[in-house]
Amino acid sequence: MMSLEEVTAQERAPVQEPPTPNAIQAKGLGRRFGKTWVVRDLELEVPEGSVTALLGRNGIGKSTTIQMLLGLLPPSEGTVQILGQDPRRLGPKLFQDVGYVSEKRELLEDQKVAGLAKIVAEIYGKRYDTDRFEELRKRFELSPSARCKTLSKGQRARLLLALAIAARPRLLVLDEPTSGLDVVVRDDFLSGIAEFASEAGQAVLLSTHMIEDVGRICDRGLIMRAGRPALSGEIEDLRASVQRYLVRLTGVLPPGAQVPLPQGAVILERDPRALTIVSSGAPEHLEAALDQALPLAGIERQAASLKEAFTCLSAAARGEEA
Repeated sequence: MMSLEEVTAQERAPVQEPPTPNAIQAKGLGRRFGKTWVVRDLELEVPEGSVTALLGRNGIGKSTTIQMLLGLLPPSEGTVQILGQDPRRLGPKLFQDVGYVSEKRELLEDQKVAGLAKIVAEIYGKRYDTDRFEELRKRFELSPSARCKTLSKGQRARLLLALAIAARPRLLVLDEPTSGLDVVVRDDFLSGIAEFASEAGQAVLLSTHMIEDVGRICDRGLIMRAGRPALSGEIEDLRASVQRYLVRLTGVLPPGAQVPLPQGAVILERDPRALTIVSSGAPEHLEAALDQALPLAGIERQAASLKEAFTCLSAAARGEEA
């Protein structure tokens, strides 16, 4: 029997919230083609209810990663769980709960918009939301009689998103969905994603190099980096981990002169008498290195933008120039 003190202490103890389950979890994920590793030792989590950005420079393996996550490409090492299950064992059944918009934006070219929507509705049955598709089709200005082969890049992207959302998936995976789209089309597309993500329990994984899109709709990010472990965290935390430095010089820096920088520092801009640097390292380390290497007139520290933070955090080399 518990004493009064024990009961009181238990009542006062903070309630521990259970951890948010992950819509996607990958551990030690890797893929090689021949002897070349495209992705290696990747750890990735997409919590339910989150919009997670998969970031990295071109050629880092984002599309390969998505194909492994969806069971479309077998990993050379590591494990993947999608909605608690192995995607390779589920096969096509995976897409009953997962919506996928590929960067290739493939459609049945000879089908009309209305015909393609009917085919998708028959595949998903009762769970397909016809009213939701019609709402998005009208908002995205997609004619039901237009043939898919006549659609522009933007129209194809919006049609695929409308079809994916109408299927009411628990997870939406998007591979470079806004690449090549104009500003107006991108705004429509991002609004559709944001509305989907606002519904309870649904998750989004968005692979993109459009940092402006990330800042608008994503709450978490994972940055893939060549030769180094990926970084993950809340978008604002990732941005705040980087600082911007305006470095003024007393003399003139010769063109092409090497500037020794510590790990985590990147030169953004170079003028004869000034440098703009972003760094994720300790400020005193960077400032000490600059003081030894350059004729300093002063250093001004500023908050980095999200784009500047991405440039810094995705860098692979010591002291590289962007």
